[in-house]
Amino acid sequence: MKLLSKILDYFEETLIILMMSYMAIMNFLNVVFRYCFANSFSFTEELTVTVFVWVTMLGVAAGFKRYAHLGMSFLVDLFHGKTKAMLALFSVVCSLIFMVLVFYFGIVMVQGQIAMGSTTPVLRMPQAVQGLSMPVGAVFVIIRIIQAGYLQVKGLWNEEKKGGTEA
Repeated sequence: MKLLSKILDYFEETLIILMMSYMAIMNFLNVVFRYCFANSFSFTEELTVTVFVWVTMLGVAAGFKRYAHLGMSFLVDLFHGKTKAMLALFSVVCSLIFMVLVFYFGIVMVQGQIAMGSTTPVLRMPQAVQGLSMPVGAVFVIIRIIQAGYLQVKGLWNEEKKGGTEA
């Protein structure tokens, strides 16, 4: 499990770094070309939007991995003991249900994009490339919710047991 987690961490973080670097470099070059030569790359806007959508979904997964998602701590931190552990579990279950819905409707959306033959205006790239970010990103997020949620609930539950024996 730890090896799989490390591989997923590396893959996820490398993709985010590469995609963010691409967006920064291409947007910078586009501004330079527009300013210096009064001309810009026509394709960068479409690719940047596509990459941004992918980075957003991968970033959500990275946020869950680091317990940085608001839904995992907002209400839970107000309580203590078993109540806190149960609320954390409830938060994890709600997040999982939401991401399963994102996955399902992402698949439906991509199927529709493929069936319609939708393409982007400039590059004529299949819109499904953008749309795939939803179900693929949802899989990453679901994995991270399960990982982080398990550790969080287990930690809170064990914290309650430790607190009960020491008092």
